[in-house]
Amino acid sequence: MTNKSEYRPVLPLSDEVARKIAAGEVIDRPAAVVRELLDNAIDCGATRISVEIAEGGIERIRVSDNGWGMTREDLESCVLSHTTSKIREENDLLSLSTLGFRGEALSSIQAVSRLEITTTRDGRNAWKLSDGKITPDRLSQGTIVQADALFENFPARKQFLKRASTEGSLCKNLFLEKALAWPMIEFRYIVDGTARLILTPASSLRERALDGLQPKEGAPFFYELSGSGHGFSFSLVIGSPEVTRHDRRDIQIFVNGRKINEYSLIQAIEYGSEGYFPNGSHPFALLFVTIDSSLVDFNIHPAKREVRFKDSPAIHHEVSQTVRSFFRQGAVKVLAQSATGTENQLNWDLAVASPDRDTHPQTPASLYHQSVSYTDTDTVKPSSPSYGFHYLGQILGTFLVVEHRDFLYLVDQHAAHERILYDGLVQEGGAIQELLVPYKIETSHSAEDLLLQNNLDELTQAGFHLENQGEGLWLATAVPARWTGSEADLAKDLLSPRSGLSALISRIYASIACRAACKDGDVLDRDTALTILTSAFALPEPVCPHGRPIWIQISRSELFHRIQRD
Repeated sequence: MTNKSEYRPVLPLSDEVARKIAAGEVIDRPAAVVRELLDNAIDCGATRISVEIAEGGIERIRVSDNGWGMTREDLESCVLSHTTSKIREENDLLSLSTLGFRGEALSSIQAVSRLEITTTRDGRNAWKLSDGKITPDRLSQGTIVQADALFENFPARKQFLKRASTEGSLCKNLFLEKALAWPMIEFRYIVDGTARLILTPASSLRERALDGLQPKEGAPFFYELSGSGHGFSFSLVIGSPEVTRHDRRDIQIFVNGRKINEYSLIQAIEYGSEGYFPNGSHPFALLFVTIDSSLVDFNIHPAKREVRFKDSPAIHHEVSQTVRSFFRQGAVKVLAQSATGTENQLNWDLAVASPDRDTHPQTPASLYHQSVSYTDTDTVKPSSPSYGFHYLGQILGTFLVVEHRDFLYLVDQHAAHERILYDGLVQEGGAIQELLVPYKIETSHSAEDLLLQNNLDELTQAGFHLENQGEGLWLATAVPARWTGSEADLAKDLLSPRSGLSALISRIYASIACRAACKDGDVLDRDTALTILTSAFALPEPVCPHGRPIWIQISRSELFHRIQRD
């Protein structure tokens, strides 16, 4: 059977259909409305911006700012297609300095919602646009844009929206994207009448990132680096090696205040941190690039998510080198200090020296610092000329070489440090970190609820604070002090049927110690190496928490035999 199409003449689309098709390229869900209205608010010089949403933004989105506002004539024109104050001629596209420029946002929003705009240019005369009519109003400063009933007149698009909670989550993510890149602006986020996030002006990108994202590791683990090249500069908010992520979602790229999808710069960050995030984990990094507008093209995607650089390899190189300098070109310094009784304090710092290049950014003398406290029954010996062994040095970026009596020892620095930390965690027991946002654990059947309930006291003693919310939902409000991971990691560990409670806690402690210990490739100074060796040789059992040996030993006679000096 042959399909035969019916002849149809070529006819122009109605204005209404054409507007909705055009709007679909720019506005596909509530978060897109938030994006466009925030761009306009930032472009108009606002120092305070408020975003309010209802029912995930489907029912209402309201963005207000204290920017310079519009005149009556501006208000009349702003909702027409391809009207903008950002550019005037074709060449302006080659030197964009604003977030918005296409002149499509407000006309697209009006095509798929009930749009209302109130604005004032001078604080004396205010105007409101509603239902296509402009009337006098009252407003002391700036602009308020409100979009109600999104896609109510476009059912074909509305049916593809997610639940209100999901759309609301996307709106919040978009809000945070804008807030992260503009720390000097105050941002407020209000959901269904309740203020969920208030970000006061911050003094740095790092401060704004910590306020907005509230990472569980805390401020001491995050740093702000900088770099530059021909026609560009950048700031990088990055976590120390203790801050690990299971995917790349926390590697975000911003160019001239816009978050973009740029794999090459994500790759640059990962190349620079290679070797410090084992087992498929990734760093936390927010890269903010400021580049001459003539060297980048944003006019290639309606949502401005993609860009084209004139010289992306140069940016890639500088970013990668800066990250590598931070992670690799320093020395992990482990200081062990004996304290009163059996308490020991273990600290380590990474001091990173910049390469001998004038163009490379100068990094702080001390980039990060972490403290781990634990109780150890064997007091760590203080540094002194007499250790009972002869430390020869570090080889292959992994092994500490020691001569003792008639034996040569090759000590795995990571395994040794890992076991020292693991034993300390076991002795410390119960120390917790409270979670700012509780982790949710959803059980799949009653047997898993019973497992958690029966072991609740022991889990609490180990540092896990769990609350049964009923109907298969548990909230974790605290976890062991050095624990890192996601909700999925926590659920997998706590609900694992493969082992008993003691094995579960042991496995979690081993994971914590593994992430915190010095890594293969870390260059240890002499004092650090001696401290690790002294503690390692005092261990009652020379194996790491995963069962691998901490060292191997070769006797003098074996060495002589191998070179045929018997």
